[in-house]
Amino acid sequence: MLMNAVRRLRAGVLFPAARSMVAVGFAVLVGAAGTAHAGPYPDRPIRLVVPFGAGTTTDMLARQVGEQLSTVLGQRLVIENKAGAGGTVGAEAVAKSPPDGYTLLWGTGQTQAVNVSVYKSMRYDPLKDFEPIARIGSQPLVLVAAPSVGIRSLDDLLAKAKSSPDSLIFASTGLGSSPHLAAAMFNQSVAIDIMHVPYANGQALPDLLTGRTTLMFYPYLPLKGFIDSGELVPLASTGDERLPELPQLPTMREAGYPKLVIAPWYAVYGPAGMPADIVALLEGAIRRALADKYLTDRVANTGTRLEFLPARELAAFTASEINRSRDFVAAAGAGAK
Repeated sequence: MLMNAVRRLRAGVLFPAARSMVAVGFAVLVGAAGTAHAGPYPDRPIRLVVPFGAGTTTDMLARQVGEQLSTVLGQRLVIENKAGAGGTVGAEAVAKSPPDGYTLLWGTGQTQAVNVSVYKSMRYDPLKDFEPIARIGSQPLVLVAAPSVGIRSLDDLLAKAKSSPDSLIFASTGLGSSPHLAAAMFNQSVAIDIMHVPYANGQALPDLLTGRTTLMFYPYLPLKGFIDSGELVPLASTGDERLPELPQLPTMREAGYPKLVIAPWYAVYGPAGMPADIVALLEGAIRRALADKYLTDRVANTGTRLEFLPARELAAFTASEINRSRDFVAAAGAGAK
């Protein structure tokens, strides 16, 4: 019927009002045809924003998972490092992006849970401004000591801390970071106040290796070579279970500190308002990527636990982690002011 009217419009036999109506209908028809010819999602590269610097453990895992996810989706994922303010710069940028599925966030426990309690002026809401897609996994921390302080076990550490606490220093990667929160919870658990020194320039690990600082909680992968060579002494890990990479190492829970179960986690989020079918497609693609042997082989022996969680469960998990993080931030004295 519309095409007949178009023919009559071209022949000049329609009244002006009818001409206007047909013109609108013709534009809709053309627009629909254009949409029908558009490729299915994703038909162009997807930007995955990593809210921390290149070369960090967060970035390395994002690139490994991103590579496999590109294969599953048949479309390139472009990693964009957007660091600053504990990850809030990158997270905010994603929250304000169009919810079309082409800008995603490599979210962490810090950006989606801890920062709520750390930054009073944070300009995004981790629950309202994001669409949960899927959890990726976690990386428990390892407490290590510089050999120069003569500490070989948690018992040694406690004895040293009681006899000469001023000789010990906890290093961390910044105020409110997982290493900082773990150190604060340790101090609270053992009722000892070991000094904390935050680093914001990547110098924490080098200073630990040279003995300028003495203790640090940190992910296993960057520590592996130094632990293997004896340059750093592992004392305990912060996961629910022992690390398969260090089976002789007790967990903090085993050592009698149940509050010290801390495993920085990672998940993919999009801006709030993403279409449900795109969320479902990405969730399924992530599930497939995490189960692929190529990826599981690559992350083996790195201290990383691949732990898929679907979108609906990730939403509840994020909310619970926000509540749980408040105790850690309070213990660290890093609450928003």
